Formats: sequence, C-alpha cells, structure tokens
Amino acid sequence: MKSLRKLCLHAVLLLSMSVISLSSWAQSDPTGESPVTRTYALTNATVITKPGTELKETTVIIKDGLIQSVGKNASIPANAQVIDASELYVYAAFIDGMSNTGAKRPENPQRPQNLFTPDPPNFYAGITPENSVVEQLDVESSSIASLREAGFAISNTVPYGRMLPGSSALILLNDADHADDIIMKKDAALFAQWVGAPGAYPGNILGMMAKWRNLYRNAVQDKKHSELYAQNPAGMTRPENDRVSQAFFPVIAQQKPVMFNVDGVLDVRRAMRLRDDLGFPLIVAGVEQSWELADELKATNTPIFLSLDLPDEPKASDDEDKSEEMAAMEERRMEFYKIHVAQAAKLQEAGVNFGFAVGSVRSNSIWKNVQTYIDNGLSTDAALAALTTNPASILGISQVAGTVETGKLANVMVTTAPLFTKDAKVKMMFVDGDKYEYEIKERKKAANGGDNSSATTGDPVTGSWTYALITPQGDQGGKMVISKEGSNYSGYLTSDDGSPDTAMNNISFRDSELAFDFSIDAGGQSVQIVVVGTVTGKTYDATATVSFGGQDISMDLTATKDEQ
Repeated sequence: MKSLRKLCLHAVLLLSMSVISLSSWAQSDPTGESPVTRTYALTNATVITKPGTELKETTVIIKDGLIQSVGKNASIPANAQVIDASELYVYAAFIDGMSNTGAKRPENPQRPQNLFTPDPPNFYAGITPENSVVEQLDVESSSIASLREAGFAISNTVPYGRMLPGSSALILLNDADHADDIIMKKDAALFAQWVGAPGAYPGNILGMMAKWRNLYRNAVQDKKHSELYAQNPAGMTRPENDRVSQAFFPVIAQQKPVMFNVDGVLDVRRAMRLRDDLGFPLIVAGVEQSWELADELKATNTPIFLSLDLPDEPKASDDEDKSEEMAAMEERRMEFYKIHVAQAAKLQEAGVNFGFAVGSVRSNSIWKNVQTYIDNGLSTDAALAALTTNPASILGISQVAGTVETGKLANVMVTTAPLFTKDAKVKMMFVDGDKYEYEIKERKKAANGGDNSSATTGDPVTGSWTYALITPQGDQGGKMVISKEGSNYSGYLTSDDGSPDTAMNNISFRDSELAFDFSIDAGGQSVQIVVVGTVTGKTYDATATVSFGGQDISMDLTATKDEQ
C-alpha cells in the first residue's frame, strides 16, 4: 500500500502545521471568526443538574462564562443566541482526574558525566517538586480538543517526569492563544509516582520510599525554622532558600494534596503507607487494580481516580482439541477480566469517593470504557458522579464546577440522547462559556424502518468494503476485506494502485462500533494508525488517528460494503 503509506507519512510529517486546521473542522466556527455573542439560551431542554436530578422543559442561560440561570421561566437576554434544545439533554461537562492533556513531553534529562550514582543531581533523579506542569503546557496540543469532544471541560493535567515531576494544574479545555488563558488552578496537587532514576539513586521502590521520607522530614524541619525566623530572626541562622524543600510547605500545611500515580495494589498501599507515616493529604490516581482496596480506601477516606484504561475482553479459542491447561488458562483470563471491569461497581458498593482518570486512554475509547464499567454493575448515576460531582469534590472545585447550577462556570455538555445510551452523542460543548458544536452523523434506517443493524443475515462487517481515506494531502481508496473465524476477526487493506496489502490488526466489532489499527513505516519508525467508527447498514463512517511526537492527527475514513 505505497500510496496509503505515503499519504499517512505526509500527514505525520506535516502534523504540527495540520493540528490547528484539523481542530477547527470539528468546531462551530471553522473560519476562526470570533462569536457574535457569548450569551446563550438553551430552551426546553432536559437538564440533568446533577446525578439523579432531572428537570424537563427547562431553559439554561449562559452569559459571560457563567451559568446565569436554570429554570422553566428563565428570562432570556435580548442579545442571547437562542438554541432550541427540546430534543437535547444538558449535563455538567466532565472532569478528568489525571492525565497529561495539553502537556508537551520534555526531552529526557541527559546522564551527567562522571555521575556519582548514590547522590545524583535532582534534575536527573527526577526530584523537581518545585516545577509546575504550566511550564510544559502547549495550547496547540490536539489532546485538548480531543478530550473536549469527548465531553470534558476540565483536566487535572500532571507534568511529565520521574519520581517528583512537580505540581499539576487544572486547565480549561478551550481554545486559547496562551497557557495563562486556560489555567483554572495552578497548583492543584503535588504529583508523584514510582519512577526512579536510571542507574542511580533512588532507582528502585525501596530507595524512592526512603528518599520520600528524607525529603519530607527535612522539609518539616525547614518549615519550622522558616516560621520561627519570620517571628524573631534575632540570634538565628538565616533559613536556606531550598526550593525542593519549600515545595513541600503547602503539603505539610494540609493546603495541597499529594497525587500519587499508582496502578497496582502494592503501589497504592506503598503510597498509603507513606501518607500514614508522614501525614500528608493523599489522592491515588490512575489505579487499575482497586478491587482488593475498597475497604481500605473507605476506612481511610482516601479519594481515588480509577483508570479508564481497560483490558480487552479475552477471546476463548474454538479449538476442540485444546488442552486442559489451555482451557484453564483461558478461564483464569476471563475471571481476571470480570474482576477488573467490575471494580468500579465494587467501589460504589463500598461507598468510596472515586472519579475517573483519563491517563493515556484515547478520547474515542472513553465512553466505551465507561459503558463497560456500567455493563458490569456500575450504576449510571454513579458513573455520572465519577465524571462530574466526585472529581469536583476531590479536586476542591465543587463551588464552581460539577453541576448545572446558577453561578457556576458554564462548563456544559449537550447530548442528543440520555448519557450511556447507544444514541447519545455530544452535539455541543460549552467550556468557560465558549461554544463548540460537533457534526452528528445520523443513524441510517434500514428499508423496513428498523435500526442500523445489517439488513441481511450473517455478520454485518465481514466481506469486502470499498473505502476512502481523506488526508490533508489527498484521498486514497481501496478495499477493506474482513473475515471471521470463530469469534476472531482478521482482515487487510488494499490500495487502488495495486501496491502490497496491509494487515488490519486488533479488529473488534461491538454495538455497531468497528475498530482496528494498522501500521506504516515512517522513516524507519513504525507508526500506528487507529481507526474507530460506526457501521450503519452497509456504510462505515470512521476516524483514523495517528499519534506521532506527542501529537494526534485525525482523518476521515468512509467505506461502503460491496454487493456480495
């Protein structure tokens, strides 16, 4: 597929120039012109003000970045843009508990010459708590627009780095010219993780825990010294201006939490043990294995951001001659998977205050993964709370975010159907009062008036499809051929120019969503293209996303099923 590889490679090489224009395609104002008004009236909407509370035929007034009023008899300002929302649903926009959204990964620190490994410089050891993610923010990052299109208005963005990279910031996911314009709260939490220094101290978990205790206890002494000196400096040595130590002062004063990025059970318990020994306020985030921790989290009132990164459901082999060992292994895999996807329900049952962390999950997988938690026992109200009111509470912003109420920030999501139903799509987002609109691809009805399921018998995706990939450098066409053996799909892509075929990997089809990926060679580096879209009858409308250099670029891919 020489032509396809060439077009995708061009897209990768021109990514930095394409991100801005591509982002604008999904917005209501592709010309880049300023809106005529920032006052809006969503009329006759179904408004879910918070989980479990729904208002019918209600008007929401947005003005100057705030929710001015919510009610059936709300007075509509004369300069408002009136939006008929009689068939729409209004929710508080989502809040991401932890990710690198909007942050640009810096280069890894160079190993110093003649490094004294027992005591490396702080920059190499990754001990930079005085830093802030603000220094890494890039307002042109496509991750901001991508997460916004998934329904999020606020992200707790954490810095890249090692053991103690610095402080996170709450950012608003709107378009801006400068990082200062999107910062909602600069020092949200001191970010920490169990990532050691390569070939130096602290390079393992025991070393990092010992270093943590040493840093914290030294900071406690430095803080006492500074406070005593400020009261009466006579006869006292001047306190050292230690920026690392000073970064802990608001944590010691219980004014700022430590957010530990910990995925496994042991790592969570290590962070909790440090908290118990030293006394700092703790949030655990990015947790992937919480099912053994529910009672401990509840007993210690430890807030948690559960990871939205879920494993794929394992597929059992249809081989009739498979061994007992293979059958037992498949059973264990399925048992682990069921435990994993039921953990959110277990936290709900235990009464744990939890939200969700996007982490490195692709924005087009977020809704599907939340739905997986719901399919395995999490209630829809609890899921909505984990995306709105709970993260607002954990991050200390409940007074201004998390619900649709008068006086709060105008961070509002408008959907075409109730959340967590198959027809729900984001139609509009309001972030800090700025409006973004998204094109809704209507579900096509079958000739008999049914839904979008295949009108013919058999699997709706197997067979030959004619596709078109639309890239900034031109269109590429070919065939997409999918087959199925047992419960497993396989396939390949052809090119109209007759060049070699490319394998389709990780093909999955569920609830009308067809997803797969394929790889191209970008100058000796393998680059993955991820395709996700909806099958409606004999048509496939999808988005192909390529990540390169910390940026994402999206292209439309459409396909029509060939007559069999």
